[in-house]
Amino acid sequence: MFQSGIPYHETGTFKSHRTFLPDDEYGIALDNLVKGCTDILLLNPAGTHIFTGRRCVQPQPDWWFMGGRIFPGETPIQSCQRLLRRELGLDISNERFVAVCAQAFAFGMREQAPKDHGTTDAQFCYKVQLLNEEEVEKVVLDENEYSESEWKLPSEIIEGNYHPALKFAVGNMLAGNVLEEMEKKVEGEGGGSDEEIAALAREFLKKRKEVDDVLKTSKDYKLVSKELDYETTVNSRY
Repeated sequence: MFQSGIPYHETGTFKSHRTFLPDDEYGIALDNLVKGCTDILLLNPAGTHIFTGRRCVQPQPDWWFMGGRIFPGETPIQSCQRLLRRELGLDISNERFVAVCAQAFAFGMREQAPKDHGTTDAQFCYKVQLLNEEEVEKVVLDENEYSESEWKLPSEIIEGNYHPALKFAVGNMLAGNVLEEMEKKVEGEGGGSDEEIAALAREFLKKRKEVDDVLKTSKDYKLVSKELDYETTVNSRY
């Protein structure tokens, strides 16, 4: 995402009144509301690989992000922090989260009955780079939700049979990395040459266009879940 972050605007004083909803009531809520979610591209300490998990439950029983639902009153970063703490035992400070992109999802299936009612989400995606092997060792997923996990190269995701939303986020991350490098050249002590900055600007625009191209090939993706005996495709658009 080519802005400094995702702002959280609290108008007046907000107090959460969140309560637990039984499955039947939660199903009704899903039929009528778009859930807000935060998802994270978790990078290894070298910044070369992205941690992914293959989900074995609906929605999206395939390779996917780390993350989940935003609770009322949480900033997007606070939501990410809670989810990483709960799921992976990671305590990540605010400044380590970098906004990547925002997307909207509509899934034809969900885990809650009636499953074929599906669910809709609005996603804020961030990246976080782990600092050391101690943090890496904590990255273990819930076997009830994920059948396997793997550290993947960004190019593997961009070029392989992965959901367009995952490709879109990784593409935005790669474009954002170039933009960050260009900003360092412009704002750093001594600065970069005009030639260096111009080259980075061209590279940024190239990668930005590649992000848009992801949507043009979304129908190439096929979701196949042998565990759930489920297959489907995706239609992506702005």
